[in-house]
Amino acid sequence: MEELLVHFDIFSENAKFIAKVKSEMGGLREFSARNIDKLMEQVIIDVSEEFENI
Repeated sequence: MEELLVHFDIFSENAKFIAKVKSEMGGLREFSARNIDKLMEQVIIDVSEEFENI
């Protein structure tokens, strides 16, 4: 059986990137950065911390 753990969308707006991340445990949150690498780093850290104890 499959279970959706995390869903995220990435947008580009006014010369910055925005990620909207949603999970059952962490709810909906938003991150932004001027470059995609920094944005993805923020998302990865957040999601990794959320699932550390599973």
